[in-house]
Amino acid sequence: MWKETTDKEENLLIYTEEIRDFVPNRLLDFHVHVFHEETLKGDDPGFPLPGTRIRSYTIPELMDDMEKIYPGKHCSAVVFGFPDLKYDSDVNNRYVAENSDHHTVFPFRLVKPDEDPLRVEEELVGMRFLGVKPYLNYVKGKPPDEVEIHDMLPAGIMEVIDKLGLMVMLHIPRKGRLADPVNQKQIAQLAASYPNARIILAHIGRAYYLDNIVGQLDRMEKFENVYCDTAMVNHWEVLEYLFQHFDRKRILYATDLPIAVCGGKSIEINNQYTYVTSQPWFLSISDDHGKLVFTSFIYEQIRAIRKAVERLGLQGEFLEDLFYRNGSTLIGKVMKERGFQV
Repeated sequence: MWKETTDKEENLLIYTEEIRDFVPNRLLDFHVHVFHEETLKGDDPGFPLPGTRIRSYTIPELMDDMEKIYPGKHCSAVVFGFPDLKYDSDVNNRYVAENSDHHTVFPFRLVKPDEDPLRVEEELVGMRFLGVKPYLNYVKGKPPDEVEIHDMLPAGIMEVIDKLGLMVMLHIPRKGRLADPVNQKQIAQLAASYPNARIILAHIGRAYYLDNIVGQLDRMEKFENVYCDTAMVNHWEVLEYLFQHFDRKRILYATDLPIAVCGGKSIEINNQYTYVTSQPWFLSISDDHGKLVFTSFIYEQIRAIRKAVERLGLQGEFLEDLFYRNGSTLIGKVMKERGFQV
């Protein structure tokens, strides 16, 4: 089994001794990918994870996993599809919309830059999406390292998001990530030009290592419509810096499931980062000699959060905000503005 949950005795011990009494009773994961087999085209082997490929990750499977990751807790999630050009994004978007209850599961729509903004608006309204998930893979005609945020989110689509007051889950492009001056400029432009849009910097702006965040995150803090999610960040120093230098009410707990339930950890090496996984994966280096016993990325992230919180002397109120209230408040605002039942 590729999943590192409390079904395994060693993970249950970690949860019982280190996590259960640290995390609040309610958790909202703000960054989860889901899809079903109809999303795949032809005989596609499925999405690659460490040591395996999956042909689906459904909402019922997600909820079952969350029960096994956080036994005894009440869990909810923001979900969107897999932004892979090989997959049928329209089918994936319909699956997300039709299986989200706006109570425990909250839907975002995959969005491509070449889509007709009128169609995007119709689906956002008609299918009751609360936000969008753009991705650099959807940009045509540019090498991946040259893609810009404005390529991913052209003005026509951003005008729709701003008009509706929705959220943007932004995985920023370019090698420099948060430190890239083009990204810095364009994040600021988005925030200033579209004040009703809520811009969420996924993975703290992909700042998985400390050098990438110091002095960079601070420039984003002044924009009240910019948020950060913590998905896949296992580095306690990065999290400590985030908690010190960014509005704590605009930090959202997130994991990047299903990747995050795999065995692994993200680490910093010489002002770079990589993933280390128990099994081979195209994004990682792996323990080919079987020297280590791994737990999940999720548990490593919570360990890092705990260390940062304890070093800063933050109290239980902060944890309630981080793991649940900040995300719930943001969703509540968007739903109220859209006229949905809160």
